[in-house]
Formats: sequence, C-alpha cells, structure tokens
Amino acid sequence: MHNLNRKIANLVAFGVVKSASATGAIVTISEIDTPELPWATTVNKNLSIWVPPKVGTQVIVIAPNGDLNSAAIIGQLPSDSHPLPSKSESEIVIAFGDGTLIKYDLSDKKFTGDFAGGATLKFPQGLEIIGDLAVSGKVTADSVSGKTDVTGGGVSLKTHTHTTKMGPTSPPQ
Repeated sequence: MHNLNRKIANLVAFGVVKSASATGAIVTISEIDTPELPWATTVNKNLSIWVPPKVGTQVIVIAPNGDLNSAAIIGQLPSDSHPLPSKSESEIVIAFGDGTLIKYDLSDKKFTGDFAGGATLKFPQGLEIIGDLAVSGKVTADSVSGKTDVTGGGVSLKTHTHTTKMGPTSPPQ
C-alpha cells in the first residue's frame, strides 16, 4: 500500500529545480531528487521556443504511473526568486535574465523593446516603415536616398544654394 500511495503522490508534483543542463533538470520534490528530467517547451514546424529552467525555479512534474524515472517537467511557476515580469492583464512580456525586456501592450497597442546589449535585425526582402521615425543617436548607412528630397539640419539637398563672393549659386540639378 505504501508503494501505491507514493506512486499516486508522484503523478503530479511541485518541486524546485536543483540543477539544470541542456538535456534536462534534476528537481527536488519533498526532499527527494529526481533523475534528470526533460522539460516541456513549444516545438512544432512553425515555432520552437527554447527556455530551459533555471536553478531555483518552481516547476510542475508529471510522472506517468507515478514513476519519476519516466517523469517530465510540464510547467514553470513564478516565485519570489523568479517573479513575473508584469502584473498587467493587457501586456505580453518576454523578460530575459540580463535585463532585456520585450513588451506589447494590448491596451495601448504599443510594442517596446529594451535591450541590454546590441541588436541585429535581418530582413533579406527589405523593411518598410510606415509612419514617422525618430532616431536618438548616430545613424550609419551605406547610402541615403529620398523620393522627394533629403534634408539635414534644415538644409535641402534638392534646393540648397551656397553663397560665394560672386553671389548665390544655383540649386543642384
């Protein structure tokens, strides 16, 4: 009967990640350490997300037939040491361990990215921005062109003139 009770208790259990590697995590459940367990993630032909659990994360473990040797981590829960990145019902947030934060606010319809380091975006087929663009900081480009004009410091490349000793020059042609 004791073995049956243990198996029933192990069907679904809460535990804390003791150690983690690229292949799995050892979870402590009621002072018992599991073997290395795989964790559930999103993996299909359209989307794959790799988020290994960290040491100290509270997890949910499911064990078919109550056997921890064939168990898997099916979810990770917030805790004091691993809190939620937001408590807003209108935000979708991805928070990284280095402080990088990506957020979309459904109410404000605003996307925000706050990156701890640099970022590289690749758009092999191009990028179109519809709307105003504000840039704070330097801009480096291989070339700059405009359909109607390009201005810098309020000076038009299309219509600017220079003042010389002989008078103003004609605009560029």
